[in-house]
Amino acid sequence: MGKVYDYIADIFMPNRCPCCGRFIKWDELVCGSCENELKPCEGSSSKALESCSAVVCVFRYEGPAKQGIYSLKDGCGANFARYGAAKLAELLRGCGAELMTCVPMAKRKKAERGYDQAELTARYLAEKLGLPCDFSLLKRRSTSLEQHDLSAAERAEFAKTLYSAVPKHRDISGRKLLLIDDVCTTGATLSSCAGCLLEMGAEEVIGAAICRTVYDPGKKEEQT
Repeated sequence: MGKVYDYIADIFMPNRCPCCGRFIKWDELVCGSCENELKPCEGSSSKALESCSAVVCVFRYEGPAKQGIYSLKDGCGANFARYGAAKLAELLRGCGAELMTCVPMAKRKKAERGYDQAELTARYLAEKLGLPCDFSLLKRRSTSLEQHDLSAAERAEFAKTLYSAVPKHRDISGRKLLLIDDVCTTGATLSSCAGCLLEMGAEEVIGAAICRTVYDPGKKEEQT
């Protein structure tokens, strides 16, 4: 029914590329032009993260990929979540994870946007990998402060106070988890959430995101 629904929906709301806004076929997720310009993270220089045994990302956070994330955050880029999840699945298949969760969004933002982009990505990824999800493990406290206004060092300290375990969460002792976000910038968020999961008893946490900011040697770090 999924493809039939997409075909019918395209009649009333024509499908668009989440990266550039061009009209695309009803069964496409990204236009060919943008797909060719997406730059993979593989082989690039990026920072290791605390608390995660590995961090798997598909695209560098620049160009069409960055626009795809902006579209996703604006509430109209579900195509990019589905596309990114499919690419992540190719890299994560066989990783040994038993359970999937995501970085939680503030309740106010989720209500305004209509969905949590990290949770949406995780759901698409879970379908591809055949893994169960639990989005009731972590919570995010409410705050008016935005992380993109902070430096890398400030983000790290801020993130430590932002996320915590949900009371009476399910037992994850000894389990290997996949922790999903849409984009990894400084890594402070994934590190903080992974640290919480380890404190809750998880044996191992693999972080994953569609995009990652790449810090090239000799270039000034960009804060996004």
